[in-house]
Amino acid sequence: MSDSSEQVQDSKVTTTEFRSLDGLRLRGTLVVPSASRPNAAVLVHGGGVTREEGGFFTRLASRLASAGIASLRFDFRAHGESEGRQEDLTLAGVVNDIRSAVAHVRDVTGSGPVHVIGTSFGGGISAFFATRYPEQVQSLVLLNPLLNYKNRFVDDKPYWANEQISEEASRELAEKGFVAHSPSFKLGRPLLNEVFYLRPHEEIEKIAAPTLVVHGTRDTFIPVESSRKYIQEIKVEAKLLEIEGAQHGFAVHDDPEYRDPQSQEWQAFVIQSVTDWALQHS
Repeated sequence: MSDSSEQVQDSKVTTTEFRSLDGLRLRGTLVVPSASRPNAAVLVHGGGVTREEGGFFTRLASRLASAGIASLRFDFRAHGESEGRQEDLTLAGVVNDIRSAVAHVRDVTGSGPVHVIGTSFGGGISAFFATRYPEQVQSLVLLNPLLNYKNRFVDDKPYWANEQISEEASRELAEKGFVAHSPSFKLGRPLLNEVFYLRPHEEIEKIAAPTLVVHGTRDTFIPVESSRKYIQEIKVEAKLLEIEGAQHGFAVHDDPEYRDPQSQEWQAFVIQSVTDWALQHS
């Protein structure tokens, strides 16, 4: 571990490395307040971005620290400063990355079960992790979560029809090894095959941790209707917090750097709400 240039009051901030189960080096940022509560948090970012989530996770980690909650935000495989190729990415691989991150933060901080906070692409995977390792999850927070991966990456794509990929997209896969979901997120054959069978949205009822879901009502990437539907299947304590008017990322439309005052207001509210949830369930 090495000291980070990031400064958080009364906290030690370090850059850390650990390995996933299959040996990939993963890099993250640990924020440990001088007086820590017994349960740390692990922050799981979305697809095609990094552990900072455009600064949102940076600010969330700082607020958690001010409440006495240590955190680890990390780049999962094939993202940011971690090893791996996006065309090799699988949901199962990211689940194992979360598993390794949880083990790492518990080892370093002495934490008990952790608060798992996942956003967008990382949301459904975090929920799936919670169903498989309930003893490791103190509480679960899902932010604009993608839960039905097949719907997003197959059913909604124009180059798929009747669960068959088009000839053109097939050639692109053969030539490049991936099709582009976005300029920063590549979909390879492993993931495209996996989403037919690894279906976190069908496992929601198995979540055993108290769960907070936060979703913007004008999210055009992952409509809020998804969270409204699936939260009803959670059998333990669960709360859906809707951010009226917010686009994906709790921002106004076309504000990727979160400079608009409305985006900043929404995000500050979400950060406080997540912190309050973690405190209530520590």
